[in-house]
Amino acid sequence: MVRIFLAIDPPSSQRKILEAHQGRWKSTRADVKWIYPSNMHLTLKFLGEIQESSTENVIAACKEVCCLYGDFPLFFNGTGVFPNLRRPRVLWIGIGGKTDLMRRLQNSLETALEEKGFPREDRTFRSHLTVGRVRSSYRLLRLLEVFLKDDIVFEPFTVKEVIVYKSRLTKQGPVYTPLAKCPLWTNERPTSNVQHRMLNGKR
Repeated sequence: MVRIFLAIDPPSSQRKILEAHQGRWKSTRADVKWIYPSNMHLTLKFLGEIQESSTENVIAACKEVCCLYGDFPLFFNGTGVFPNLRRPRVLWIGIGGKTDLMRRLQNSLETALEEKGFPREDRTFRSHLTVGRVRSSYRLLRLLEVFLKDDIVFEPFTVKEVIVYKSRLTKQGPVYTPLAKCPLWTNERPTSNVQHRMLNGKR
């Protein structure tokens, strides 16, 4: 069995800026499990544990969908928490730009994977970048004062591919290994009813 997810990677230049912001949040000494900047990504679909032999079906579905979409711009914008301020558990950065295209891409991936036998996610997709997970309330109020007031508006970056990742859990944290990079194209258009259905997120 292998743990698999599909994601968009921020460029290295953006990761360096995120690391600088994270340094300020860490200075509050709150009890948070911080995500390594090299592990930060925009998750489009988490499949969890699947049979290793099924990874080729995942890659095929991802490539099938990605060839229908052109590249598009996104940018990081603002901070927030899940599920709410009374019980913050996840610290995240918001996403701006062509988020409508990202949602359509994500929905098409859900549809394509469902047609190959993988369960569809019940929850509504909410685009965000997870940067930390709260472990206790120690110095949490101080962290939230800093984190929620942080002025985060980065320059746009262009999404050019979706990556199929394998995740291996270790004592030091998760290790992500890219299994396939599925490029987006600018000139492809759906040419069949099946492609049209996938592009519009219909089953």
